[in-house]
Amino acid sequence: MINKERIKNTLLELVQISSHSRKEKDVANYLRAQCEALGAQVETDDAGAKVGGNTGNLIARFPGTIKGAEPIMFSSHMDTVIPGEG
Repeated sequence: MINKERIKNTLLELVQISSHSRKEKDVANYLRAQCEALGAQVETDDAGAKVGGNTGNLIARFPGTIKGAEPIMFSSHMDTVIPGEG
């Protein structure tokens, strides 16, 4: 069952976290805590160091519940881009 109130509250928490490009460590920390609370094994790669950012990509692995099932991958941005001119 989808909990619309929980989704709304999570979104409202996320949009309050400053996360400009290459400065998204605070949102990464929030997402790490949320994923770990749900049982994920979480790691951060070194992509941030390579592009001058303050965090790398967050990689969360959740244990599967169906033996032999194929893994599923989701990908998303953690940063927000400041509007530019033009």
